[in-house]
Amino acid sequence: MAVTPLDILQKQFGPARRGGYEPAEVHQFLDQAREALEAALREGLKLREALVERDREVGMLKAESGDIKEALVLARRLALDMEQNARREADLIVGEARLEAEQLLAAARDEERLLQEHLMRLRTTRAHHLSQMRAFVNAQGRILDELDRE
Repeated sequence: MAVTPLDILQKQFGPARRGGYEPAEVHQFLDQAREALEAALREGLKLREALVERDREVGMLKAESGDIKEALVLARRLALDMEQNARREADLIVGEARLEAEQLLAAARDEERLLQEHLMRLRTTRAHHLSQMRAFVNAQGRILDELDRE
């Protein structure tokens, strides 16, 4: 059975048969014991209150920890999504660049073909003009030869 400060205060002792103890010393000791027990009970109450407060704080920290974990999971997902989007965008940019490069190469090939055709026409025209000029020079040479004979 637990002893309370009130139990100590209200404790009455029966008369001693032979000699006994000095009643003032017993009362003084009981007062000291009561005060010590009251102090211990107050300290126990303060400790219980502190424990309740700590339990509340631990609960809040656990909840915050859960929130932080959830935020980290969301941040990881967001980072993965951003990375995937960046890869897709990079692939799209590379694809567009390849397509543009192919189009530029095709245009350059077409232009080269046209220039080659134009060069061939110019060479043909030159050869035709040279042939006509030779024929003219030869004809003039014949005319001069005939004039010399006369």
